[in-house]
Amino acid sequence: MFYCGEKQRGYTLVELMVALAAGAFLLGGVSLAYSAIKGTVLVGKELENAQEVIRYTSKVFTRSIKQTPVTPIVSADGSSITITQPAGVVTCTGSVAAADVNEVYSLDGNNLTCALGALTPERLLTGLASLNFSINNELVTINVKPEQLPAQFGDSVAIELAASNVILEKVYSGE
Repeated sequence: MFYCGEKQRGYTLVELMVALAAGAFLLGGVSLAYSAIKGTVLVGKELENAQEVIRYTSKVFTRSIKQTPVTPIVSADGSSITITQPAGVVTCTGSVAAADVNEVYSLDGNNLTCALGALTPERLLTGLASLNFSINNELVTINVKPEQLPAQFGDSVAIELAASNVILEKVYSGE
């Protein structure tokens, strides 16, 4: 028999298993926290992209619809809208119209496009899943669905704009 005068040093098997279990528990908690934070960041980015698409769409149509003196024309299926702009105003392409011009807005794939009259459409914005127009008197409703719109916002976001100059023209002319 071998006898050692000193006490054995080290950890017992039970102590190692307890330490292993505690470490696994902590690692599991950290993993769950990481995945929850990652999911929140992804939803935040989707919401940020959707908000930017809606903001830009609202800006473009607000400028265009509010400055037109003529009631916009929506296609029968609601997929495009034609807005007549007078000479001297900034058009959807950023140029100043020398004469009256029609802006034709539509969705091409996932792009919002605008064509001046019969010219080739220019892409204004990308990231749209759907776009639909309707008009009731001088109130234009634009239903915008950005790609990756979070489910809590439903199928689309409605932007309602009044054709201010058309309304004022009717008021001043006594209609």
